[in-house]
Amino acid sequence: MPVRGVKNTHATSLSTQVGHDKVKAMDNYSSRIAGIVYGGAAAEAAAIEPEGTEFSTGTQLGLYVADGLLEVLEWASDGQAADPPASVWLALLRWYKSRYGDFPEGLPAVYDRWIDAYPLGDGDVEDATKTGLEDVEMGTPRKPHGQEATGAEALVRAAPFGMIPQVDADWVIKMSQQAAVLTHGTWTTSVAYSLLVHHVLTGKTFLGSVTEVLDRISEHDAELTEQIRTGLADTVATPTTAQQVLTAAIASVADALEQPVAPEQLFAAAVTNAVNHGGNTQATALLAGQLAGGLLGNTATGTPSHLKNYPVLEELIDRWIRLTS
Repeated sequence: MPVRGVKNTHATSLSTQVGHDKVKAMDNYSSRIAGIVYGGAAAEAAAIEPEGTEFSTGTQLGLYVADGLLEVLEWASDGQAADPPASVWLALLRWYKSRYGDFPEGLPAVYDRWIDAYPLGDGDVEDATKTGLEDVEMGTPRKPHGQEATGAEALVRAAPFGMIPQVDADWVIKMSQQAAVLTHGTWTTSVAYSLLVHHVLTGKTFLGSVTEVLDRISEHDAELTEQIRTGLADTVATPTTAQQVLTAAIASVADALEQPVAPEQLFAAAVTNAVNHGGNTQATALLAGQLAGGLLGNTATGTPSHLKNYPVLEELIDRWIRLTS
């Protein structure tokens, strides 16, 4: 648990970069943040049912990761340092309690925060996520959990690391990796997605953002790099692994952006493309919805007040924008 006065290199790096210059440089920053949060949740719900009113595990995990980072930002605004990976780990333990009724055996009870007042819905949970959080030791890059895991639940919670405008790409890479290995040993796909969100929020074009990511990760994961490049030209069939889900989501958004239609129609097309890929439709749609929302803003996503748990999305957005702009 973060302790006031305890210095940490990661947290110090974040706290010293809190400012407004990079936020002001972004076009429609608040709208883009709302687009990511609303877009991902609405898309995941639509993948469950066409008129779906409940988002599921992927959105829940992302919200709790975002709250872990919010706690770090809160400490930074008070001039104190906290460890982002540890804060995210503790946030995910709170998610575990909300889903399963108690903290994993042998792990510390963590005090509630605002997000814990909102009830969570149902949804499948990957074994790697559950067992990784049940381990009494926190997963680290040197001792990652879930070394054989290939699912997408580290990927679907990776967007928040790219949503902090005061940090650079190196910070995004380091923190996203450390959060992924809490449950999934293969981290490059999660890092690639965090970086993609980071570049989208700076106002780069979508394909320009993808190119930046591929240039950065190619030396670490040639297979993922080739999959994404191939996916932009060919059909991605039945994505199930994290690599395939990210590839299909990128292709879904790229294909939608070729249509000369209004923003809300582009968003709908991206989500429809994602669902039509089959496979893990919830994860693919969630990522496509976040990316389209980040690119187009909440003008495209609208305000998904039809979702049963909509208020938690609204409060997360308000808190995030207040602390980062």
